[in-house]
Amino acid sequence: MHDFNKFSFKTIIIVLLAQTFLLLLLSSWRSIGLLDLLSSQLLLDVILLLALVLSVLSIVMVKKLVKLNKFKTDFKVLEIKMEENQKLIKSLRQQKHDFSNHLQTLYGMLQLKKQQEAEEYIKSLSQELAKLKFGQTNLADSVLDSILIPKKMKAVKEGVDFEYQVEEGIEQVHLPLNKVFRIISNLIDNALDATKEYKAEKKIKVKGIKKEDEYLLSVYNTGPIIPDELMDKIFMAGFSTKGEDRGFGLHIIESLVAEAGGELTIKSEEGYGTEFNCRFSINKMD
Repeated sequence: MHDFNKFSFKTIIIVLLAQTFLLLLLSSWRSIGLLDLLSSQLLLDVILLLALVLSVLSIVMVKKLVKLNKFKTDFKVLEIKMEENQKLIKSLRQQKHDFSNHLQTLYGMLQLKKQQEAEEYIKSLSQELAKLKFGQTNLADSVLDSILIPKKMKAVKEGVDFEYQVEEGIEQVHLPLNKVFRIISNLIDNALDATKEYKAEKKIKVKGIKKEDEYLLSVYNTGPIIPDELMDKIFMAGFSTKGEDRGFGLHIIESLVAEAGGELTIKSEEGYGTEFNCRFSINKMD
């Protein structure tokens, strides 16, 4: 695709150069003595026709190239969305697998009447979960817990303080849950990426608050702020300051929030950090 784009661009340049040459030839045909070679009217008609054909050809090629680049961008976005779905499915399968293994282990111990071993096993699992420091406000039986717990575990492993407090009601947003999960996943991954090499305090906070007719979702992180000159560019598909084949995550987030009829705003200031805020309207329950 990249080679084809280069070829198309070179072809357009050649066509434009040929068109320019013909126009220059047309403007100076008297001075270079072309009247002695052919009938002036016939030569004039031929040059005009060729210039017109090249003009139409260049316009058509530019339009095709623009469409091709848009198709390439849309395809890349779709490819990344599929990758994210696969990651989410893999994460949920891993959780299911781990849960099944724990149940089978406990069932086997109880069948063998090893009650003490079972109690110790449960205690070890509890200690492992305790390391994550879940507060009473963390777990609110939200549907988001299934994705936030693995994200918290990942953050802890990377030395990032991860807090979240979400209320029920996100399932009432005008968007399928798999797309809501994608928004959450991308925002948290983006926050983790921002804090990865930050030298000061590394912290991420996720909040979900249900109001009367809307749901407010925010992801905050410490780390470098987003410069003002990049605010209008960070949501562009493919825009990134960290190399090629990146810069699609925020574009996907913006498109999904827009699909839900929501609003996405950013607060990024020195001494505060960066916070992405999503405001969704919700279905009113009867």
